[in-house]
Amino acid sequence: MVVNRPKVNNQYNLLAKVYSKQLEIYLPRTFISKFKSKSQISRVVTEKWAKENLFCPNCGNKIVPYPANTKVYDFYCSKCPERFQLKSSGKAFSKSILGAEYKTTLRSLRVGRHPSLILLHYDRDNMLIKNISILHRACITASCLRPRKPLSPSARRHGWQGCLYLVDQIPKLGLISIVNDGRVASKNQVIQRWQAARKFLEVPFAKRGWLADLLTCIDQLYTTFTLYDVYQFEDKLAELYPSNRNVKPKIRQQLQQLRDLGIIEFLQPGIYRRLHE
Repeated sequence: MVVNRPKVNNQYNLLAKVYSKQLEIYLPRTFISKFKSKSQISRVVTEKWAKENLFCPNCGNKIVPYPANTKVYDFYCSKCPERFQLKSSGKAFSKSILGAEYKTTLRSLRVGRHPSLILLHYDRDNMLIKNISILHRACITASCLRPRKPLSPSARRHGWQGCLYLVDQIPKLGLISIVNDGRVASKNQVIQRWQAARKFLEVPFAKRGWLADLLTCIDQLYTTFTLYDVYQFEDKLAELYPSNRNVKPKIRQQLQQLRDLGIIEFLQPGIYRRLHE
C-alpha cells in the first residue's frame, strides 16, 4: 500500500532529499487516530520509528524494544549488552533534560546499569525527524545530575525527588549525533564516536567525574591548547571539588589520563590537542 506523504514546506522538502538516501525521516501516521493524548501520540510514534530505523551505536546491529511498561529501559541491542532510554520532544532539547528519581539514577550510574539516552527531536506539525543524538552512559556522571526539589508533603508522592541531566555539563565526546539539522552521520562515524566515548568506562565511576568535568572545560578551548589555557578553569574545578586543595597538579594528572585514553595527545611540553571533536 502506498502511503501519501504530508505536504511540507520547501525547507523540509530539501531536508527529505538529504535524508531519503540514508534514513526514513517521516514519523509513522497510519495509526495515530487511535490516540487522543498528544503525549501518547508522541511516545508511540517515536518508539515505533526508533524500532524500525535506529541501530546500536556500539556494534551497528538492530535495537529491540523492551516489553511495554518496562521501567528505565526502552530498547536493547540484539547482539551486545547496550541498553537505551528514548526521550522524544517536539521542541529542541534545552541545556537540561528531565530525569527520574535522583538517588535511583545516581545508584544506577554507580553500578553501571544506567542506559544511554536517545534524544529525538521532531517537528510536530510535519511529523518529521529534525535531530537525533545519543548521550553515552559513560559520560553521564554525578556532576551533571542536579537533584530537584522534593515533592511537598501534600503531594501524592511526597518526598519524591527527581533530577535533571545537565547536558551542557557533559563532554561533547559523550553526545553522539546521528542527525543534525539535516546532516546524517554515517553508521561508521557514529560507531567510531561511540567507541571513543566508551573509553570513559575504563575509569571507575568514582573517578570519572573529575575527568569528564575537565574535558567539558577543554571543550571550550581551541582544538590545540596549552596547559596555561586549562589552568584558567582552576577556580571552576575548585568549586566543583572543594576538598581538593591541589587543583593544578590534579589537572596535570587528568590530562595524562585523557592522553592514555586516546582522547587528547601531547604535542610538546605544555601543548595538547583534542583528538575528537
